[in-house]
Amino acid sequence: MIEEEDRGTLQMKKGNELPYTCIYCHKKDKININKIIAYPSKIFRNVAIALSLIGLLFLWDYGGLIYTGVLALPLIIYLYQQNIARTFNNYRVKQ
Repeated sequence: MIEEEDRGTLQMKKGNELPYTCIYCHKKDKININKIIAYPSKIFRNVAIALSLIGLLFLWDYGGLIYTGVLALPLIIYLYQQNIARTFNNYRVKQ
């Protein structure tokens, strides 16, 4: 799992190639950082949905605007994760 937000930071910390182990044949090799693709984390999305549902149960009596805020939380987190992944994928390091 890579925690950097763009390839430039990743290159400064790890170099142009990263060690990689194939999940099928367990062969160890190195992969160029431009071939790495970022995807949004499903863990954050699932936690946000769970927190929204729990918040909705506790705030059921208040209604209206609070519902909108509580239900918008997963969407906001999902869009933020999409933006980070898109930024990482669009930036390429010159070789």
